[in-house]
Order: sequence, then structure tokens, then C-alpha cells
Amino acid sequence: MPAVRVGIVRHGESEGNLASTLQGCRLDTALSSRGRRQAEALAIRLAGEPIDVVVSSPMLRAKETAATILAPHGVPLRIDTDLVEFDWGEWTGRSLDDDLERQVGEIRARWRAGDVAVATPRGESPVMAAERAERALTRLRQSGARSPLVVAHGRFNRILMAVLLGRHLSRMDEIRQRNGSYSLFEWDGNGGATPIFLDSVDHLDAEMAEGGGRSDSVR
Repeated sequence: MPAVRVGIVRHGESEGNLASTLQGCRLDTALSSRGRRQAEALAIRLAGEPIDVVVSSPMLRAKETAATILAPHGVPLRIDTDLVEFDWGEWTGRSLDDDLERQVGEIRARWRAGDVAVATPRGESPVMAAERAERALTRLRQSGARSPLVVAHGRFNRILMAVLLGRHLSRMDEIRQRNGSYSLFEWDGNGGATPIFLDSVDHLDAEMAEGGGRSDSVR
């Protein structure tokens, strides 16, 4: 397969991010006003890029971001249900206070230590989410797109990029995912992709780049 350039975007700041709420795949909030500005700034940055398809999570915050980005390109928007955010289970919808941040921190420490089959309470494990990422990448490879853009979520993107790069899931937190960020890879469909740049927010001014709320640090 000829090498393709795969772009990966984290959606703009959502109302849930702004409220420092752990959203996951069960809480479907819209973009905040800053999130819409982040999406618009990213659309301007990508207006001259040769994007031939935009593939988005079905969640509102991702779809709104994707629709803004694809407007200058006249390309289709494809929805892939496997791109939904990580399932935080019983922690979904809770404010990231000190107690929840401690609990999330403990499970993330186990993941970093290699115990990536551990799931959140009544939720998902990184291994389970990686299975979704593998399916999404397989469909992307089979689509024939040469410059696809994927729009999804903070935690899921980290897992998706670990899979794309051929890295162990324990390393997923090595790649930061700020709201409205853009990462780009070259990938031949076999083996690990080559990163061109990661978590770029060069298109955002200081006010837009500081968004995400307290949840940005744990997701």
C-alpha cells in the first residue's frame, strides 16, 4: 500500500471539558464557544491541505469539529462508531475533584506500569479501546484514502496513536492531546507509522490553547 498521510485531531473544547467533567463515551456535550473558535482556527490551518476524507466519532463535540474542518474541502464526512471516547464507566459525568483525580491517577499509574487490561469501574480498559482503534484503522486502510483526517477524543486518540505507531499501550500518555490539536503521520498500512508532528496547536492563540479545564490533565 502506498504511504498515506493520516491526520488525527482532538475535538475543540466541549462544555464538559469547560466544566472539568469526566465525559467519556456516555456524556455527549456540544462544543463551548472557545471550542468552536478552536475548530475554526484549525479549519483555517488545514484549508490548503489535501484532505480527501474526514472520519469522525459520532459524538457531538467531534462531529461539530469535523464539520467545521471539512467545509473548505468539499469532502465527505464519514462517521465511525468505533471512534467514540473511552468509557470511564461509573466515573462518567463526575466533576474532576481531588478524590476522582486520585482514583483516575491510580488507574493510569497501573496502565503506565503495563497493566493495560485493567478497566475502569463498569467501564473500559485500554486493551478494549485498542480493539476499536484497530478496527477503525483497518477500515481507513481499506478505504483507499490518501490523506484522511480522523476527528476523535483525548483518551481515545492516545490509544489510537499508540496502536498506529506500534507502541505498547503503556506508552499512550507520552502523546499529549490538547483540545483542537492536530497530529500527522505517514503510514504504509503495515507496521508502525512515522510521526511527522504530534499535538500541534500552532494555529491557536494563547487564550484558545489554554482551554480544556482540569480534565485535560487526566485524559
